[in-house]
Amino acid sequence: MVTGILEIELISPKRAVSIRAFSLIEILLVLALLAVLAGVVAGNLGAFIKGANFEPPERVLKKAVLDAVYFSSERKRSTYLSYFEENATFLVTDSMGLSLAEHGVYEKMDQAITKNEENLPKVSFFGLGPLTGVDGDETEYDDDNLNLRRVHFHAGSSIPFRAQIDFRGKENELFFDPFSGYVLKTER
Repeated sequence: MVTGILEIELISPKRAVSIRAFSLIEILLVLALLAVLAGVVAGNLGAFIKGANFEPPERVLKKAVLDAVYFSSERKRSTYLSYFEENATFLVTDSMGLSLAEHGVYEKMDQAITKNEENLPKVSFFGLGPLTGVDGDETEYDDDNLNLRRVHFHAGSSIPFRAQIDFRGKENELFFDPFSGYVLKTER
């Protein structure tokens, strides 16, 4: 019976199927490459773990400054920010010396870190002197007169100050806003 509809053959004729498998050499080659990659990753794993032990001192300092601003604003009392090189820690204290926040550059200190002086950041705080001169862009005071042992914060603000950080052969200078605690500019 012809209905005018094309009949489509639903069953296709069987074709010869060729089966392709991996040879033993190809499997061994892939396993050797995987072993080499595993060796490279395992060899660098120690460096990844060691690198995860510290946070850049600039970032830790920024956190500590924001904590000092916060505590002085919240408590309506003076807070102080200081740095202790022997354990690479920024410490926020109140006027009685009570620790309010502690920010370490290293998560875990060990003798391997303390033996090499290059591993311990050197941080110095300096007040910003009043600007004078023709363009109003220099101060009459030198760093010896503006060196701060600790930075004083009161009611959410501080004196204008900068921090100089020497770490692993790099020098970095951060200028902080006295009201917000954010970095104004960075000079390298």
